[in-house]
Amino acid sequence: MALPDKAQTFVRRMDPRDELDLYPVLTQGDALRDILQVGEKVTRFAIGLSAEAVAAGLQIGDEDQAPRYADLVFYARLRIAPEQQGAAIFLGKGVVLPVEVTFSTDIDDRLKTYSFGVLVVKK
Repeated sequence: MALPDKAQTFVRRMDPRDELDLYPVLTQGDALRDILQVGEKVTRFAIGLSAEAVAAGLQIGDEDQAPRYADLVFYARLRIAPEQQGAAIFLGKGVVLPVEVTFSTDIDDRLKTYSFGVLVVKK
């Protein structure tokens, strides 16, 4: 999965030696920009990584740091595998790695997917 042209990149950058907690937030309402309709609820979700992100060593937390969702907010803890932390792709301007949130809602079991980028650069 390549990062779509209009996908946003999180403002907070990630050093490859650190862990980064991300909190993608859904909007809900009647406006066109809102992702969920009034009263619509997320019934299941998954947070995935592109092949490029996996090759760069990006990992999603598990066990007590596993992705979760509550009150319109997704949570994911990201980290770079120790053996990849010194990779040259993180030097200079770094690299933007794609992350994807896919979820279903209680309105006709609709499936929605949103992609965003995480800038990983050695500070």
